[in-house]
Amino acid sequence: MKNKTSKYFKYAIGEIVLVVIGILIALQINNWNENRKNAVKETQLLMSFKKDLEENIIELERVIKKSKNTSSKADSILMLQKKEIEDVTLPKLLNLIMDATGFTIYSTHEGTVQDILGSGNLDIIKNDSIRLAIGSWEANLKTIKEWEKMEKKSVDDYDNYLQLHLDLYKDDSLTILTAKSKEILLNDREFLNLLSNRKYLPKSLNELYKYELPRLQNLKKLIETQR
Repeated sequence: MKNKTSKYFKYAIGEIVLVVIGILIALQINNWNENRKNAVKETQLLMSFKKDLEENIIELERVIKKSKNTSSKADSILMLQKKEIEDVTLPKLLNLIMDATGFTIYSTHEGTVQDILGSGNLDIIKNDSIRLAIGSWEANLKTIKEWEKMEKKSVDDYDNYLQLHLDLYKDDSLTILTAKSKEILLNDREFLNLLSNRKYLPKSLNELYKYELPRLQNLKKLIETQR
């Protein structure tokens, strides 16, 4: 009986060990499959994020150019008022005045970022820098968006002033802006203050855009090294 009990006990222990080993192997296989799926998913997300970055880089280059142009046109009028540059014709001055109404909105492509954050897949991204950039995406854009709101308000104020003081409905630039209305504009404190905003707000945004551009370019390069 003792021998039978001993053999049975050893057999039971052996069965338990085999079951445990089987469970461990199954868990290992499951973990391996899960890691493989996550690796595939990570690659897909990174490639999609890279495409979004490329679109955002193109968009940043656009708003950098436009904000610089708007600020430059407003600055030209201010320099003209201070007689720091030679006088210009009425049609050219009108063009400068209207070009100063331009404003920029950085229209970001963030479908992949929203997909990652919304689906809870952020932990799949292994690289700390990339994961941090995705997790803090909205925070990184907060300052730009706040300045863009001020920029839009400045444009509206400036445009409202022009609507009140110029006959913009007329087709002929020489009747929209006359020598008399030119003189009034260039000596009107309200107009000059509004124009000053049209110089400095786009200029400030231009600096923010130019700061953001290399960050995205470096992030794109980092993704390319993950292949």
